[in-house]
Amino acid sequence: MRKGAWPMAAVLLVAACGQPDEAVDPAPPPTPVGAEVEVAGGVVRGIVGEDGLKQYHGIPYAAPPVGSLRWAPPAPVRPWADVKDASTPGPVCTQPQGQGGGFYQRAVTEMAEDCLTLNVWTRAENADAGLPVMVWIHGGALVTGAGSDYPGEVLTSKGVVLVTVNYRLGRFGFLAHAALSEESGSGVSGNQGLRDQIAALAWVRDNIARFGGDAGNVTIFGESAGSLSVSLLQASPLANGMFHRAIGQSGGAFQPMWHRDKPTTYAATAESFGAKLGDALAGEGGDSSLAALRALSAEHVMEVIQSDPAFSTYDALAIVDGEVIPDEVATIFATGRQADVPVLIGSNADEGTTFLPFFTPALGEGVTGFTAFMEATLPEAGDEANDLYPATDDDQATRSWVDLFSDVLFAYPMRAWARGMENVGSDAYLYWFTWAPPVEDADLGAFHAAEIGYVFGNLDLFGAKPTDADREFSELMTNIWTRFAKTGSPNAEGLPNWPAYTKENQAYMELGVETGAKSGLRVAQMALIERAFATRRGAP
Repeated sequence: MRKGAWPMAAVLLVAACGQPDEAVDPAPPPTPVGAEVEVAGGVVRGIVGEDGLKQYHGIPYAAPPVGSLRWAPPAPVRPWADVKDASTPGPVCTQPQGQGGGFYQRAVTEMAEDCLTLNVWTRAENADAGLPVMVWIHGGALVTGAGSDYPGEVLTSKGVVLVTVNYRLGRFGFLAHAALSEESGSGVSGNQGLRDQIAALAWVRDNIARFGGDAGNVTIFGESAGSLSVSLLQASPLANGMFHRAIGQSGGAFQPMWHRDKPTTYAATAESFGAKLGDALAGEGGDSSLAALRALSAEHVMEVIQSDPAFSTYDALAIVDGEVIPDEVATIFATGRQADVPVLIGSNADEGTTFLPFFTPALGEGVTGFTAFMEATLPEAGDEANDLYPATDDDQATRSWVDLFSDVLFAYPMRAWARGMENVGSDAYLYWFTWAPPVEDADLGAFHAAEIGYVFGNLDLFGAKPTDADREFSELMTNIWTRFAKTGSPNAEGLPNWPAYTKENQAYMELGVETGAKSGLRVAQMALIERAFATRRGAP
């Protein structure tokens, strides 16, 4: 034994064991999640149901984007003194009245530019519950919709906290303009609505523990433009680290994108597009300065936008701005620069059935309409498309129209998303939704947004008349979605075995009457679209 070692050890032992116990303060009791919760800005008072479900609606996560803040990045939330009533949602963001159009149309009762709020649904009893968090980003072509349209009763019963978000829409949320770029500290503009979504995620990170949520386990999920937003957030360095899983339902930004200040063979710069809108808003000989445009009423802005369909061009909304989205999403994923988080992504078998009525008045029906749609949508495909999308008669042309619309806008982006995940370490799980909701007096198949009712458990959505089979299928869907949110994998005992997608196995899960793992989803069609998009981008 080293000289002096034992005496020192003995001294330490006596010191540890021979002294009287010190009083230890008991651990504080867990903080209950009650009707009133303190969040950034102040205290909100929500609704506590007898079944333990708590709802908090219309919580501001940023300052009202009005006046000098119109088209500006979201500013910090403004504090309030009194307890804020959070029993009802705030107004929806300014959008066309009768939003959605056609099959998806519904009236908007209250809308405003002051709309940057979110809604929280939770069943946590205490703030230390550490429940997984699911943040829903609504669809609506980045032009319509509201977070308050989506209920949280069913998902929260599966052990998650649900947050639904409003973000600026249309040209209020997506406007690039040279004056806005000059005003910003980084020389960029556009994608204000995406900045709103990122601000909402920052709010979740900083506040969700007070509702029993785990800020270290956040899943972002969305449908259509909400899913497109999820892909954009995964590509954005500004959102990196704010979420840990991603679910995309029918939408991804993998098409050739518009750029803020770089013209392409297929699009002008987004700033020049914004300048044209500014001139139209000012009127002939009017003041088109940024201050003057911000002084215009929201009603006037909406009126001018709706007077010319060009101002609502979907591809000109979310753009490559150089900061929020530093490069095309397809390029970011191809080079492994996206957030390295697991993804569950897919689309529906009959996305286009509800959209054809939008196109036929302008393009015609049957063979005539389909031919015009093909020429406008995928002109680079040429004669190669004839075998994959045949149109020898009107019935066949209508089916090909549905398939082409579904493939280009939805199936292809989701497959591209899955393939891009091979450049990072996390898994991708691809699905193909084939369940047809029982909508009365309609033969729509698995139409666009058909899966939403099954994910949220509101099975009468779109006027459907659910059966026991629909309820059973919804139980499967909610279990898969919440299992993925909890663990990053949709696999668990009692759920179908779902292999992760690779370029070699091309695996996907069919979610429908014949649920099960399959391989090789519409491979020839996907290859055709990929070649056409490469041509559009100018690839050799």
